[in-house]
Amino acid sequence: MTKSNLSVPMGRSFIPWTAPDDVVFPVSRGVRPPRGTPEDALSEPEGSPSLGVLSAAASRIAVVLPDATRLWQNVPLMAEALRSEIQRNTANPVTWIIGAGLHRAPSRDETALLLGGAFRPADRVLWSDPAQVRDTGLRTSRGTPVAAAPEALDADLLVLAGGIGYHDLAGFSGGRKALLPGISGKESVQNNHGLCLAGGIQGLQVNVGRISGNSTAEDMEEYSRLIGQDRKIFLLNVIPDEKGSPHCYAAGSLEAGWRKGVELAKVLQTLYIPRKAALIVASSGGYPYDIDLYQATKTISACLGALLPGGGLVLCAALEDGMGPGNFGRDLLLSLSDQEELFRQLEQDFTIPGFIALKIVHDMKSHPAALIAAREGVPFPGRTFASFDEGMKWIRPRVPVGPVVYVPAGNCIVLKADEE
Repeated sequence: MTKSNLSVPMGRSFIPWTAPDDVVFPVSRGVRPPRGTPEDALSEPEGSPSLGVLSAAASRIAVVLPDATRLWQNVPLMAEALRSEIQRNTANPVTWIIGAGLHRAPSRDETALLLGGAFRPADRVLWSDPAQVRDTGLRTSRGTPVAAAPEALDADLLVLAGGIGYHDLAGFSGGRKALLPGISGKESVQNNHGLCLAGGIQGLQVNVGRISGNSTAEDMEEYSRLIGQDRKIFLLNVIPDEKGSPHCYAAGSLEAGWRKGVELAKVLQTLYIPRKAALIVASSGGYPYDIDLYQATKTISACLGALLPGGGLVLCAALEDGMGPGNFGRDLLLSLSDQEELFRQLEQDFTIPGFIALKIVHDMKSHPAALIAAREGVPFPGRTFASFDEGMKWIRPRVPVGPVVYVPAGNCIVLKADEE
C-alpha cells in the first residue's frame, strides 16, 4: 500500500508520519474572501458611518486593544490604522486601553509592542484593571452588572480592536468580547461566564460556533448594547485563516461589523470531511498554539463534532510552558477524578481554565485519546506518550474501523462532517 509522508507540526519542529494513502485531508468550502488590510475594512464599514466621521464629531475617544496573549492578531497593525484614521479627522488625543479582562497587567514592553507606532505625545495608555471599574447601575436581564473601565465610560466614541475565531464559550471571539470580559470588572465577568453552567455538567449551553441559545453569548450582546446607549461604538476586527494567519478584516458597528466578520470566519475557518472519522490525528498548529495544554485543548473542541461514536484523537502538542495559566493543571486533575466537585467550585468561583478543564474531560469521556508531548506525565483525558509511533500503536485497536483524518492546525479551525 502506498504511504503518505507527512510532517506534523509540534512546537518549533515537526514529527514525521508515514500515513496510509487513504488518509483524509479536510477542505474548505464557499467563496474564499480576498485578502485585505485594516484600511480596506475601514473604507467600507458595516452598519456605521466611517471612523473618520465618528472621530470628527467626538470630543473623547478611547481605543480598546487586546492584551499580549492575542499577538497573533497583529495588534500594532490595527492600532496604527485606527490612529491614522482618527488623526486625519481630529487633533483630539486618544486614550488607549489594554483590555486584558481578568488577565494580569501588561508589562511596559508588551504595551509598547501592542501599540507599535500608533502612540502620539498627547495620548494616554492604561490597563483596564478589573478591580478599578465604574458600576453604571445597569444590569442585563440575566443579572450581569454593567461595570467597566471609567476611561471607556467617559468616552463618547469607543473603538474596539480584536480578532474573530471560533470560541468555546462565546461561540465566536472578537466584537463584544473587547467589552466583556475585556474592560469589565470581575463580578461582571464571573456572572456572565457562569451562565454557561445553568444546564449542569450534562447540559452545558456553550460550544464553538454556538451563538443562539448560548446564554453567555446572548448576555454579552445585551451588555454591549447597554454600554452603547450613551456613546458611539466602532470596531475593527481581524479574521485569521485556517492556519491562524491574519487574512482580512471587518469594520463597522458593534453588531453589523462583528456579524460580517463571523460570516467571513465561518468560510475561512470551517473545514469539511465527507463522513465522520474513526481517528483524527491533529496538531494544534505548532508554536505558539501548543505552548501549553490549555491552549492545545482548543484542538479537541475543534475536532470533537467530526468523530464517530467511540472515535479517537491523537493530539500533538509540545507544551513548552507546561499546563497553562492559573490553576488549569490542578483543575484538570480534579476534573479527571471528580467532575462534580469541580463543577461545585466553578459555581462559587468561575474561571475559564477551570471551565475548560471541566468541559474537555466531559466531552472526551467516550473517545480514546493520546497526547503526544515533549513532557511526560501530563494530566490528560487519555494517555500521554513521548513517541508518536507509540501513541498510534496504542490507539489504533481502541477505535472503530473507518477513515483517518489529518488536521495540521486544529487551534485555528472547526472540523465538520457532511453527514452531520
